[in-house]
Amino acid sequence: MRTNYNNMPSYGQSVDQQRDALAGTSGADSIAFTAALAAEGPASFAVDKRSGESVRLHRESSNIGNAQSVSLFSDASQRNRVGAMTVAPGRDSLRIFTIENLGRSRYKGVGTAMIEVADHIRESAGLSNLSLLSQDEGASQFFYKKGFRFTDGDKNAEMRTLISNPRYVSDEILMGEMER
Repeated sequence: MRTNYNNMPSYGQSVDQQRDALAGTSGADSIAFTAALAAEGPASFAVDKRSGESVRLHRESSNIGNAQSVSLFSDASQRNRVGAMTVAPGRDSLRIFTIENLGRSRYKGVGTAMIEVADHIRESAGLSNLSLLSQDEGASQFFYKKGFRFTDGDKNAEMRTLISNPRYVSDEILMGEMER
């Protein structure tokens, strides 16, 4: 399943305007971002649901203009892709554009591993936070549990209530801009 967290315009900008704004990052920022992607970082792991064993995830990055595609594989030969995301540096933030959890039925922890990789890239590039646009309430719950918060504070209170009481039905649409 592929979830795109950035189809909707952000802060009144069209997707083209967002891309152009990201393309305006300085050459030094671009070099720091590329170096951050090259840095190996801590190992990422998932759990194989069939065997219960921990599986080391292998990372591969590639350029897509100013953005980067990061894929996670369950084997070193990179034949079994279990997750992917697209990220790009912003002003002080690493923006997560898309996340794909391709191994959901077999592996547990792929989404968490992708967030950890994004956080390592953010830290290595000297950026202050992670940001995304969540367009799915289930994904919003996942990101909230991983420390992301809505930029609209009212939604955070609703999300806390929903997480603490799963039978609670919110009138609020729990999607939108989130950052950590």
